[in-house]
Amino acid sequence: MRQYLDVKARYPDAIVFFRLGDFYEMFYEDATYVARALDLTLTTRDKGKEDPVPMCGVPHHAVRGYVAKLTELGHRVALCEQLEDPRIARGIVKRDVVRVVTPGVNLDEESLDPRAPSFVAAVAGDPRRGYGLAFLDVSTGDFRATEASTADALIDEIARADPREIVLPRTGPATSPDDVGARGEEVRALGALLRRAYPRLPQTDAPAGEAAPEALLREALGAAFDPGLAERAPMAAAAAGRALAYARATQPGAALAVPRLEVFQRADYLVLDEQARAHLELLESLQDRRRTGSLIEVLDETRSAMGSRLLRRWLLFPLCDLRAIRRRQDAVESLVGAQGARDRARRALAEIADLERLVGRARLGVATPRDLAVLGRSLGLLPELGAALGEARAAQIGGTDEGPADPLRLGDDLGADLGAEIVRTLRPDAPAVPKDGGYVNPGVSAELDEVCAIASGGRERLTAIEARERARTGIPSLKVKFNNVFGYYIEVTRAHLGSVPADYTRKQTVANAERFVTSELTEFERQILGADERRLALELEIFTRLREAVAAAAERLLGIAARVAAVDTLAALAEVAHRNGYCRPVVDDSGIIDITDGRHPVVERLAAAGQFVPNDVRLDPDGDQIWIVTGPNMAGKSTLIRQVALSVVMAQMGGFVPARTARIGVCDRVFTRVGAGDNLARGESTFLVEMRETAHILRYASARSLVVLDEIGRGTSTYDGVSIAWAVAEHLHDRVRAKTLFATHYHELCALGDLHPRVRNVSVTAREWKGEVVFLRKLSPGGASRSFGIEVAKLAGLPPALIERARAILRTLEADGAARPAGAPHPVAPAQADGSAAQLGLFGSALREPLEPSDGVAEVIAALRAVDPDQLSPRAALDLVAELTRKLTPSG
Repeated sequence: MRQYLDVKARYPDAIVFFRLGDFYEMFYEDATYVARALDLTLTTRDKGKEDPVPMCGVPHHAVRGYVAKLTELGHRVALCEQLEDPRIARGIVKRDVVRVVTPGVNLDEESLDPRAPSFVAAVAGDPRRGYGLAFLDVSTGDFRATEASTADALIDEIARADPREIVLPRTGPATSPDDVGARGEEVRALGALLRRAYPRLPQTDAPAGEAAPEALLREALGAAFDPGLAERAPMAAAAAGRALAYARATQPGAALAVPRLEVFQRADYLVLDEQARAHLELLESLQDRRRTGSLIEVLDETRSAMGSRLLRRWLLFPLCDLRAIRRRQDAVESLVGAQGARDRARRALAEIADLERLVGRARLGVATPRDLAVLGRSLGLLPELGAALGEARAAQIGGTDEGPADPLRLGDDLGADLGAEIVRTLRPDAPAVPKDGGYVNPGVSAELDEVCAIASGGRERLTAIEARERARTGIPSLKVKFNNVFGYYIEVTRAHLGSVPADYTRKQTVANAERFVTSELTEFERQILGADERRLALELEIFTRLREAVAAAAERLLGIAARVAAVDTLAALAEVAHRNGYCRPVVDDSGIIDITDGRHPVVERLAAAGQFVPNDVRLDPDGDQIWIVTGPNMAGKSTLIRQVALSVVMAQMGGFVPARTARIGVCDRVFTRVGAGDNLARGESTFLVEMRETAHILRYASARSLVVLDEIGRGTSTYDGVSIAWAVAEHLHDRVRAKTLFATHYHELCALGDLHPRVRNVSVTAREWKGEVVFLRKLSPGGASRSFGIEVAKLAGLPPALIERARAILRTLEADGAARPAGAPHPVAPAQADGSAAQLGLFGSALREPLEPSDGVAEVIAALRAVDPDQLSPRAALDLVAELTRKLTPSG
């Protein structure tokens, strides 16, 4: 136990899986927790002692599933392996931690989502100097960092990176540059901020005594290290060093090198904060938080896992650089126009494995023979892919070859030499576990071929020995056999024991026979077993050298993988554009969004063929800057405003958009305020959530932003809601000047079009036909004449009596409102005695005066006015309700 306790002392915040023979055992608190969390049997060690040690274990061959469950729960697992062969070790077998598996650092391909990165993120900084964020995917070597000037910007970027784990500055003794002197409180405040923002995200303190970021990055990046990084972007460098130090601490048995660090500026990409990503349903639907019904489900026609991950990255990080956007568009257009070449390229891509993660596993020394065999086959397919892409480039009409910058050019180095070496060395059906051998091709090593011949030739030699001994002894039933206890032996039945030669040595007596060994069999066994051990050792040596060669070429291979992933992503965008009839948008810096026959890519796909109604939208910062969109529920207002935002995202990621024509002026941010719900965990009401999101938009939107607002102010009373919505629209018009789509049921906001020059009223049309509402889903100029809310309620199945009552109330309200001054934002409330404005009565005089003396309404109102609630007993109140209900029921 001393060995275990030493390991646990070095990894106190991890659950230690301690290898004992064929099991991984856990002890003390680890055992107690894991037995409960994973439903394992909790037992004890040293049962006879006064204080037995709690213990539980899992079989070594099933450990992956148990580790995956623990990391999903947010835990770190330290795998402590036997470093010596127990058969030859003297004394206690040497053991140590070879790998720490964490939620963000995981190399098990069965636990990783092939379509999403597995980032561990790290943060640095404080409010005075700004913040740094770095995120590293150990499985692929994807390593990026950026800086943010505010805490809100930091949170936005963390949301975009979507890490599996985040490393915070250590808040204990002053062991890191972030935790010295007065800044300790700021460091703790940063940790508290992130814990509030991401309460479910596993969060870990940085390693104690971490080295200077510059030294760590210099060592890990080698020639790719930028010596000016620490001066140019000190917070990004600090965060990158922290992420690297944490990842390295999880791989004590391997030198964690990364091919490159990409330091980017937030302004390089269209900023999509967490609420925009959720409201636009980029990665998952709002309804059930699944991929089905999201934009990525429509766009992801990639054929490889690395292509799928890159598409996800492009979707979350749309470009702002016009030249880079147009370069991608050129490639998509080439592939749209060359369908035959695109189909051939996609067939080749479907056969190419996940090069990034295969190379990453080789780089970390955990790749298996099967991994390398798959890598070799995949590299062999690249010339075929390159030929198909060359055909697509040649078929491009009016296109230009940009040379190395052309995203459809794989380049001259396709790793053919390494791929050929892998194919020459390893069998195509190489196993996932190297311990049993049998994965090296004949002809690779003369010595291996020789020992393989000895090992495989054993059957023939055994047959020859058996035949010779039968002839020599005259015993026809003599057999040469093998078992794990005695090895090879000769078995003679009792009937022939008198014919056994004197040079046979008795080994064992069984029920009907005796077993013997000879000097020849003993020598044969030594040769066979020695040859087999030597074969396994030689195969492992050859495989290890090959894996090291792949690791040495990691940077080169990852560059090839990145080009293949880009081609796969572009081919997917082309496939979607061709299949769905998307157009290439004109992307420029005009600030104008002008879309003809625009559609919603997801809703269109879910609608019946030909049923989606397209619409035209034009937003101009100097003309129609704000659209007030009115219309009934279910008419398509939300769909319309979201489809414009999705077209901006798709255009700036370099793809085509669902429209007949489109012009997209590059935006710096897309903001959304669509729907809201209570945040019960934080004690926040629907209205508070709505106002927080609106405040965030007004604080950070610029004239280059696109703002999508749906039903601002509906979380409070009508009077407050209209007032807030009116003021928000004016603020966006007069101060921010952001292009805005504002969907609302407050028809009073239509008066903004008369008062402000850059506000335009449009409505999504609906008509009433024979008492039923018909949704035309087509935009028309001007505000909606009515909301059709009662008709929608009728469609939803509300009782007929309730619908008729609602119609009666509506007629009275409309009569009340007819006397209002035209263009007023809302009826002016009468002054109270204290001089303050009275709250708007939602029903006006409808509840003060009987609407119609029919159906018992007048009688019920009179009865209610006569009641003194303070004098009613509970039983009397129930009786009154029953009586009033009877009066209002038609049958009563």
